[in-house]
Amino acid sequence: MRARPQGRKTGALFAPRRRRARRVLAADTIALGGGANAKARRISCDGRAFRLREAINITVRRRGPYYFAAYEPLDIVGYGRNRERALASFADVFSATWDWIAVARDSELGEEARELKRKLRDLVAAVESG
Repeated sequence: MRARPQGRKTGALFAPRRRRARRVLAADTIALGGGANAKARRISCDGRAFRLREAINITVRRRGPYYFAAYEPLDIVGYGRNRERALASFADVFSATWDWIAVARDSELGEEARELKRKLRDLVAAVESG
């Protein structure tokens, strides 16, 4: 029987987990302004992709230990401990906003929500699954 090295945990159970970064913005996404912004034509989340009619500028800012990713015209904000997680959070909020507002009947929405629905539908060219 082999002895374990002292002071260090070994084996697969103790190996550090490496998370694969979720790809939330399409390959044509580019960083602008020294990493302060991101430009996206496609937003992906949970197996769906939102193909946009035109590229949007997502502002990414750091405040304290968090990064915030925001698109002001839709008032959508995501946050995380790093830039990638903030963008992933942004994609998740964008997807949830689409599900909640863009597919709802106008009779179920207030005036501000109907305006947001119009902006979302004008921005998104197609929603692709898979």
